[in-house]
Formats: sequence, C-alpha cells, structure tokens
Amino acid sequence: MPDQIDLTIIIISWNTRQLVLDTLAAAYANLPSSALYQSEVILVDNHSSDGTPQAVAEAFPQVLLIANADNRGFGPANNQALKLARGRYSLLLNSDALVGPGCLEQLIAFMDEQPRVGLCGVQVLNADGSFQGSYARFLNLWSEFLILTGLGRRLLNPAYPSLGPERSQQSGPVATIQGAFMFARTAALREIGLFDEQFFMYGEENDLSLRLKRAGWLTYYLAEVKIVHLGGQSTRKNWTKMAWQLQKSKLRLFRKHYGPAPALGFKLLVSLAVLVKLGLFYVRLLVSRQSKDTARWGSWADLWNFVKFA
Repeated sequence: MPDQIDLTIIIISWNTRQLVLDTLAAAYANLPSSALYQSEVILVDNHSSDGTPQAVAEAFPQVLLIANADNRGFGPANNQALKLARGRYSLLLNSDALVGPGCLEQLIAFMDEQPRVGLCGVQVLNADGSFQGSYARFLNLWSEFLILTGLGRRLLNPAYPSLGPERSQQSGPVATIQGAFMFARTAALREIGLFDEQFFMYGEENDLSLRLKRAGWLTYYLAEVKIVHLGGQSTRKNWTKMAWQLQKSKLRLFRKHYGPAPALGFKLLVSLAVLVKLGLFYVRLLVSRQSKDTARWGSWADLWNFVKFA
C-alpha cells in the first residue's frame, strides 16, 4: 500500500446519481490545501440502477470507484473503503451531504490537536440553513418511549431525540453524532474492528460511538464547523421498509449493548405502538371516506413488517 496520506473521503451511494455528483463536486471544490495535506476520495456504489457508477467514472475519473454487484448496506460498504483508505483520517460522508470552504482543514487541525478524539461530528444544517439534529444521547427505553409516542417532539424539542438548536451552538464531547458526516481517526476505527456488518442500515453511528467509548476514545461535536445535509434521499424511495429497518437496527443495539431484558422491553414498546397505530387507523377508516383499497394496503404493509420484526 502507498504511503499514508492525511484524509480519505468515503461516500456510499445507492440510486442518488445527481446528489452524488453534487456531493463530489462540493468535496473536490473544498479539499484541504494540497500544499498542506494530501487527500483521496473513495466511492462505493451499492448496485445502483440509475447509472451512478458510470456518471461518477465519467465526471470524476480521479475517484477510486468500487461498484458492488449487490446492495451490501451502509456499514459493509464503508468497511470495503476503510480497508483501502490511506488517510490518517476518514470522512464518512453521505451522498446527500455538502462540505463547505475550510471545513476539512479545520477538522484535520482539530483532530491533530486532540489525540483522544476518535470520531468528530459537526453542525448539520438543512439546505435553507435551518437547524437539523446533529448529535444525541445514547438510546434507552425512556427515550424510545418518547419517540414512539411523539411526546419527545411535543414536550422537549421538535428535533428529539437530537438536542435542540441552542445546544447545537456548543462544542464538546457527546454520546453520538449524526451519521451523515462522521470525521473519524482511521486508526481508532481499525482498532475497534471497523463497522459491525450486522447493521445493514441505521444505528451504525450509535454502535461506533459506544465501541469507541469502551476502547477509551472520545466522540466530539464541533459546532463551529457546518455542513449541509439534504436528508434521507435514498430511504425516501422505500420509506416504510426503511422505517422498519430502523427499528430492527435499534433492537440489535439494545441486544448488543444492553442485554436481552432491555431488548425485550424495546420490542414490547414497539409492539404496543404498532397495535395502537393499527387500532387508530381502522377507527379513522370507519369514520372517513378515504379509499379503502389504498388505506388497507398501507395498514397490511405495516402489519407485515411488524410480524417480520417481532
């Protein structure tokens, strides 16, 4: 393997061709100064059907492109790139996230000054510059109850379980960061064994932060660095399936890090929430005049996903 360099930018794509091209354009426009730092970009495509690999190869021939023959998921695809990464630092960048001027140089300088920080997040904004949740506490049964009931967003803040806009202005050690932009010390990730490939999608950032913490590394939030995240562009293509994938990933987190009893408690919480949702659904169906075929299909799809989850 060639000599180590300073930064590897890793992007995972799945059917987001134009967004990937925009993300790559922003990344290359804002690479750290080549006089100070050396960088590389690796893109792993999870078997897109929209021509993403071909478009990337044509527009950005300097990208190290890995085109998978199937959708391996977020964690496994990142591991493919991390095993090849030459950077002291690896930026795990969503295909719908845009870095700005000076962002990457600031992060390299910060990580050089903070040798115990294994993972760093930044202030994540919507395209219009408005607030988007950037970090959160570790999940627990109480927080999941607040999420499933909607009470967290109603009583605490609209971005729950992320902390609110005021807190997002304060830098410091945190539990877990937004997965759209994770600036990692490559050696720290390799020390803990990279991503747990049992997580197909969602939950990876929580798992990484917990494992890094137990290995003595810090996860840090740097408020003065800002990026734009368009948000959920791949998952919107199959929202119901991805929503259930999120619950499955949370269940795996509970089992792995907290044990069987909390995992069972989480399953019971989700079960109760689904039963209440289905009950309210059919009450509304009886009262309203909406299309029964469309409504029934949505309900049975939810119920089938719940059966597979349970």
